[in-house]
Amino acid sequence: MEGGTFDDEAAGLALGSFSLPLGHNLGVQFDGAVGNVDGDVLGGGGVHLFTRDPSSYLLGVYGSYHTWDSIDIWRIAAEAELYLGRFTVSALAGYENIDVPSLASGLPVLTQDEKSFFGIGDVAYYINDDFKIYGGYRYVAETSLGAAGAEYLLRDHGVPVSLFARGDFGNSDFNSITGGVKIYLSDDRNKSLIDRNRRDDPEIYVPVFPKVVTQTAKQQGSNQCVVGPSPDYKVASNFSCTCPSGTPLSGQQPQFIPALGGFYTCGNPV
Repeated sequence: MEGGTFDDEAAGLALGSFSLPLGHNLGVQFDGAVGNVDGDVLGGGGVHLFTRDPSSYLLGVYGSYHTWDSIDIWRIAAEAELYLGRFTVSALAGYENIDVPSLASGLPVLTQDEKSFFGIGDVAYYINDDFKIYGGYRYVAETSLGAAGAEYLLRDHGVPVSLFARGDFGNSDFNSITGGVKIYLSDDRNKSLIDRNRRDDPEIYVPVFPKVVTQTAKQQGSNQCVVGPSPDYKVASNFSCTCPSGTPLSGQQPQFIPALGGFYTCGNPV
């Protein structure tokens, strides 16, 4: 469980993972995420396929899909971890496809779809076997960010529980500060944090979502229709207006539909 702020907006997420061995050195992990950010539901998941030697490295491939506020993000990447005593160097790098809606609240969206490289890198240090701190760098949504965090595992309370905090910083549209609780479920309840990180589950990744920028009424002109969501694109008011960009009748007058008491639409003519 994780909560905090993203771009000064309240957020809460529940994250989980389930891993399975596929032979001696090969494993697969399934991730899931669901929550609420700025009043909109975020959901999605990912899959890791990896091989590792807990004394030295992890190598794998990763794919994921997440959605929030009608924005869809697909990722495919390579991931790696290198274990150097109490230091861990980790990286995830690949391709992400960010698909934004054409309309938001009846207004044309100016934010563009993105298909680009992304990368995440961290250097972690274990102060002791149950206390980790890290710093890192992210290049996501074509934006550079710094990162820092810490995690402390409590092993003396039956079920292993850790407390963590983390943040991304460097761009006001993507700054975040979050914290929460992790519950580790495994056969060995006395396993240390460093062993869990190196022998069990790879990291769960949730992408950074871009801020949607819409065309203002001033930018559109005073005669621009305000419409409802797809597929009807019902005109809310001012029927002597011009349908906005992104609707089937873009640049045209709305059509009157006599059914259901009558209404004007910028949707497909009938």
